[in-house]
Amino acid sequence: MELIRAARRAWRRIAEPRVLRVVFLLGYVVTLCTGVATLTNPPTTIEGALGPILSVSWAVFWIVGGSVGALTVLPGYWQLERAAVGACLFGIGIYGVVVATLHFQSSGSLLTQLGVLIVALLFYIVRLLLIRGHDFEPRR
Repeated sequence: MELIRAARRAWRRIAEPRVLRVVFLLGYVVTLCTGVATLTNPPTTIEGALGPILSVSWAVFWIVGGSVGALTVLPGYWQLERAAVGACLFGIGIYGVVVATLHFQSSGSLLTQLGVLIVALLFYIVRLLLIRGHDFEPRR
């Protein structure tokens, strides 16, 4: 019973809209995990074509952005979260350029990957739009 009360107290400490903040938290966690997975087990198709340094670079941006974003989204430290979003976007951008280049240089289509990357970009752009204008979440 105490665990349920603690969970309710933790839930109430999250500023509204709570569900939206939790969705963004999950997005940052997935970004962090994807960065770790890319760093420890880079995609062989890209690493074989262009070398390992590019996958390391976007993996590091995702790890930094995902971890800082996950730590700052719930308490509302928007200045730090904007930096986290920037790191995530930069990592997506590097990966997007690589995928677009390989799409035109290889025989297969990578349009599906490019589409998913655009969806990811839009996720982070929405977050930037929601937190613009203040360094910290304004108190209500």
